[in-house]
Amino acid sequence: MNTVKTGIKAALPEGKCACKGSFLDKFVQPAILLYLYQSQSNGFGILKYINGRGVACDPAGFYRTLKKMEEAGKISSCREEGSGEKPGRIYSITAEGRQCLRTWHGTLLSYRQEINVLLADIKKVLD
Repeated sequence: MNTVKTGIKAALPEGKCACKGSFLDKFVQPAILLYLYQSQSNGFGILKYINGRGVACDPAGFYRTLKKMEEAGKISSCREEGSGEKPGRIYSITAEGRQCLRTWHGTLLSYRQEINVLLADIKKVLD
């Protein structure tokens, strides 16, 4: 894999730059909570929803996020009863997860305000 070298540290793989939106993975957490607030689902269903909403999410990172969120008490899961196939897990939001979603709402509103100010400043400089 080619990397861009900066000083003594290897910075980022070529083409993977935060300026391209490659590092917005934190938005996966509120998207998971939002989906599970509305209904229970297996991991694939949640991932399909998130990718359909335009939040880029790699599957391995997504499943790690589910595990971390479960360990933190934001979501819970149980074994899905399968019809001969390998059973998966069904996820649901917890009371703590519902509160976390409320907090995310305020946090995202704050981010939006900060982003709007930054966008206006960038536009002034580039124009």
